[in-house]
Order: sequence, then C-alpha cells, then structure tokens
Amino acid sequence: MKKQRGMGMIEILMAVLITAIGLIGITGMQAVSLKNNLSALNRSNAVFLTGTMMDRIRANPNATYATGYTNMPTDGLDSCAAFDADCDATAIANVNIAQWKCSLGGYQEKTTCDGIIPVMPDAQGEITLDALTGVYTITLQWTDRVSYGTVSGEVVNTGGQIVSLSTTLRR
Repeated sequence: MKKQRGMGMIEILMAVLITAIGLIGITGMQAVSLKNNLSALNRSNAVFLTGTMMDRIRANPNATYATGYTNMPTDGLDSCAAFDADCDATAIANVNIAQWKCSLGGYQEKTTCDGIIPVMPDAQGEITLDALTGVYTITLQWTDRVSYGTVSGEVVNTGGQIVSLSTTLRR
C-alpha cells in the first residue's frame, strides 16, 4: 500500500466550495447590515428633524406653526437674515417652516430649497395644532427600505415601507 503524499483533487475542490459558500454568506450578511444601517440613519435623522422643529416652536411661541404634507415651503428663506430685517413672529415661523421642509427631501422641486441639501430622502412633514389643548403634533413620513427594479429598461423605485414618526409638544 502506498502512503498518501498530498491532498487529492476532490479534497481541494471541496475546500474551495466550502470557502466560496462561506464568502457568499458573509456578502449577504454585509448587504443586510448596510440596509439596516441606512434604516437606522433615517430614523435618527427623523428624530433630529422633529427635535429641531420643537426647539424652533419653543423659541418663537407667539406664532402658529401649522403646515400640511402638501404645503410647499414658502418663499424667502433668507427674508429674515438681514440685520435690519423687520420680521415679526409669523415671518420667523414661516422661515423656520420653510427651512425645515427644505431639509426634508420631498420638497426639493421647489426653487426655494435651492442650495439646501436634504437630510432625509423623499420625506414629508406636517405640523398640526390642536387649538383647544395647545398641543402641536409634528409628523414626518418617508419611504424606508426602498427597492429598485427595471421597468421598460429604466431603473425605477418599486416600493418600500412607509414609516411615520410623530411627536407632540404642548405650547
């Protein structure tokens, strides 16, 4: 009987196959991890943006900060920026709402938002005020875990999960 001197061809092929399967598994886990990290980033940004608007409402309590999802940002982001600008509480509130909405990605077709890079992709915001209780409700809505596909040879958004974050603030 002869002694075996090295690995046989089948043993080498099996080792390569097992290594390849392991690498494919690691690649899949990395893709899922990246998708989950993006989802966590969007949620973190949503909390940041609602907190920013709450701070603006607290800083200017004499104005009404109510706006709907479909309301586009108002003109004049820099209307109260000049040192000698005569801005009342309502004008400051309008600038604050416009800056906030421009930080959301769902309003970028408005020329008012030129030069502002959105924090969230395709997000929209709404602020409601309950006149009886004086409670503001700030709501952000965006599409998370967006998937893309090809339709007629063109890459398009094929859907995702609608996520909404609401917070309240008593005036």
